[in-house]
Amino acid sequence: EQGYQRRVRGVDDGLSQLYLDGIVTLVDAHNFKRTQRETDGTVTEFGRQIALADVVVLNKMDLVEEESRDSLTEEIRAMNGACVVQHTTRSRVDLKRILGIQAYTSVPPPSTVEHKLSRAISTVTLTTDKLLRKKELENTLESLLWEEPTSPLKQSHLVEDGGEMTILRMKGRVHTDTGWFMVQAVRDIYELTPIATPPSGTAPHLIFIGSHLDSQRLQNV
Repeated sequence: EQGYQRRVRGVDDGLSQLYLDGIVTLVDAHNFKRTQRETDGTVTEFGRQIALADVVVLNKMDLVEEESRDSLTEEIRAMNGACVVQHTTRSRVDLKRILGIQAYTSVPPPSTVEHKLSRAISTVTLTTDKLLRKKELENTLESLLWEEPTSPLKQSHLVEDGGEMTILRMKGRVHTDTGWFMVQAVRDIYELTPIATPPSGTAPHLIFIGSHLDSQRLQNV
């Protein structure tokens, strides 16, 4: 399970010679719509697996009608606007597309996928020109990722309908008072990695993937 593997990698010194290159999720394209209908409105392992992925491999595409293939890809991107979607049949895929992808050492571009509050799993992209204070950024990330739902900090991050706003994945680049950083987070584990100053005009951005996301409340935070 991807979230578990990510946590183990973050704390186990015995894996120090390994590194996390990226998370790949294999999806049954033929049964995707049916599974989505059965789980729509709730956060299940089906949605979490897609939300955590850097690459989603849509398998059994030969069983999907041609006119439905684009909409199927759009459904995946609506859940995880930062992932790469690969189409395949019989699980045949170019290994270069799933290995050596350096998902945790490169900054993804901002997602252009429209956020939908009605979707259990969705994507929100925020951009800002503000110079952030690194310590305040760390405190905010920790409150979003670590606090219990009943804590005062987490209560301020609930959406109006009472659903808990849960961050499953986060990535992007930010500009702080100590320099530029790449942000990567999987569930309750996050990393801020120093990066070189990007070209002039590059806007800092954060991509949030999770449940009950509210773009305005995230922007306010």
